[in-house]
Amino acid sequence: MSYAKRLQDSLHRAGRTRKQLAPALGVTPQAIGMVLNDTGQMGRKLSAVNNEKAAAYLGISRLWLLTGENEPDKQPQKISGVGLDALIELLPQDDHLLRGQVFAQASQLIISAIVDARRMQAQPQDNRSEKQP
Repeated sequence: MSYAKRLQDSLHRAGRTRKQLAPALGVTPQAIGMVLNDTGQMGRKLSAVNNEKAAAYLGISRLWLLTGENEPDKQPQKISGVGLDALIELLPQDDHLLRGQVFAQASQLIISAIVDARRMQAQPQDNRSEKQP
């Protein structure tokens, strides 16, 4: 099933229209229409951020909407903002080296963010306010 078909079916199941979805994504109904009417093999898709927003708005799995994998109603655990799994799915399936590199870099960034957050928590409150602009 194509991305356009999954999006169309999800709109129908949720009782929504592209005119209702568009403001939730911050795009025009015409932009949604371009995705819905694209029946090509490598059809148009929403951006990763808008895929995430559309899935949340329609109450479906962002991974299913993006790839057709898993069940439409299963919601994978959300990390924050756009799911890492959805972003990795945008990479070519057969390029294992690239996928591994992206995963390694993302993991390093997440670990750095955790370490920074713990450092901030360990700092006395008065020191934190002095360092923030």
